[in-house]
Amino acid sequence: MPAFAKPEEVYRYLGGIFETAFADPELAGKLAATGLVLKMVCTNPDSALVIDTPNGKVVTDAFDHPSDATMTMDSEVANGYWQGKVNLAFAMARGKVTVAGPIAKLLRLTPLSKRLFPVYVERLRADGRDDLIVD
Repeated sequence: MPAFAKPEEVYRYLGGIFETAFADPELAGKLAATGLVLKMVCTNPDSALVIDTPNGKVVTDAFDHPSDATMTMDSEVANGYWQGKVNLAFAMARGKVTVAGPIAKLLRLTPLSKRLFPVYVERLRADGRDDLIVD
């Protein structure tokens, strides 16, 4: 699977999908209801995002930012997940995604994220980033 080359790409595409979710009143309300402040740490390239669901904010370059839960994965796995190509529970079971914090709260985000898979792929295509699309 393809991965991002620079942290800025992680922030643009992974952070951007959460910004899109926060702009949707229905999704924003459901995200806020989880009360979760999630940190996504990616490797290859090293990057960190904090998704503050109660406040509808995305913080980039957030290695030292506090959070309730932290997910760590290769950016290749994150990119594949947002295209609907990676099952989060299986990735966790196989050690491709590690989680620290309340896993049950985190898994409540999964059904919400599925609505954003086509939006994510369309954003990649619109930017001419077919190199990141998983077949």
